[in-house]
Amino acid sequence: MKILRITLTILILGLLPFVVFTLVTSKTPILGGIQSFVVLTGSMQPSIPQGSILFSQKTPFYNKGDVISFEKGTNTVTHRIVDVRVENNALSYQTKGDANNTIDKELVSSKDILGKSIFFVPYVGQLVLFLKTFQGYALLIIFPTVFFIVFELNSIRKEIMKQAERKAMEKMQAA
Repeated sequence: MKILRITLTILILGLLPFVVFTLVTSKTPILGGIQSFVVLTGSMQPSIPQGSILFSQKTPFYNKGDVISFEKGTNTVTHRIVDVRVENNALSYQTKGDANNTIDKELVSSKDILGKSIFFVPYVGQLVLFLKTFQGYALLIIFPTVFFIVFELNSIRKEIMKQAERKAMEKMQAA
């Protein structure tokens, strides 16, 4: 039990900074202009597998070959720049998913770009999506929390029993 407790503690303390960083960057680019996204489709495979968490950062310039994340309606899309164009004194970008046969129909304007891909963590996004379901939340958040609480309550109960035994022994010796 002690090994399990130590392992869980190390795992939680090791993963906690990454989880907090990912949660914060999924909502706002406040940490160094970095944003995180879950890659929902396989359009960038094999470069970026579906279900990865992708971290991107806003930069002043984007070049042909860069993988960018951009807003397309209400969706966030991550594709590679295949051409850079200047139209009406503004830069726009032609993009394409690595796994797609054709280029994207619409050009991407600079104002719609959320950032350039700086790194990704394969398949971890599937865990994030699973956590958004009731089953995932229960399995990975509620059950470990209950387990930890029960484990700690059991430790407290044992300590109280030891204290009670010690006091009882002291009373017996004093009598």
